[in-house]
Amino acid sequence: LRVRTADGPPQRIWDKGQQHLPGDEAGLIGEQRASGEKKYYLANLPASTDLRTLAATIKARWICEQAH
Repeated sequence: LRVRTADGPPQRIWDKGQQHLPGDEAGLIGEQRASGEKKYYLANLPASTDLRTLAATIKARWICEQAH
């Protein structure tokens, strides 16, 4: 699913203080594991990225973080 997170430039909106405008488009990826656990990832890869590459990139990042 392609989404826009609210991490764009701050904007003062009436009396609500600083609000962030929508940022760049990103991919929201959901995973439901065999255990029933659900994980969600936000990726800034192009919309044309195929599912296999997207999954490999997400898993490679997880392995890297486990090493730290």
